Amino acid sequence: MEIYPMLTGSQLRQYLHISTRKLKYLMDHDYIPHEDTGQATYRYRVRWEDAVEFKRRMEEEPGFLGELAGQFSSHHPPKPRPKREPAFQPTPENCQRFRQWLAQRWANEPDALPIQRAAQLLGRNPQTLHRWIKEGRLQAVQVGRNQLCSKEELLAFLATPERVLGCRELVGEFLAET
Repeated sequence: MEIYPMLTGSQLRQYLHISTRKLKYLMDHDYIPHEDTGQATYRYRVRWEDAVEFKRRMEEEPGFLGELAGQFSSHHPPKPRPKREPAFQPTPENCQRFRQWLAQRWANEPDALPIQRAAQLLGRNPQTLHRWIKEGRLQAVQVGRNQLCSKEELLAFLATPERVLGCRELVGEFLAET
């Protein structure tokens, strides 16, 4: 940008890297010494030295124009949504009732469940159960090409306060029936 003895409002705005709205506010409230021509176009004229001094203050002085922070932004941060409390509280008593309900519901299932069937009962992917087995959170035995999981082991695993809220579909059915 060439150095001019006087800058127009548009040139000043480009030099300071600010919006037109902010420039108009700064000029109307005399933050920058200027000459107001009263015309619609090229209304403001600012001396080059005043523009350089104002830019220096913007960059170097902490808190300079701090009261205007966010005033010329159209960004509105999203309002935080209130978290609703779950309908099912994972207390030890509720977990025990959930375990009894599951045991009654799965009474006709074999004691040793193939991972595929256990995943169907839980409404989960078999890969999720394989991950739990790999991490050591769930026990299973390899019989031939199949992995089998004890029904009691699965019930004990699911009825813990940490895991019970992860079974939303089963908990929803449990709450609907009780």
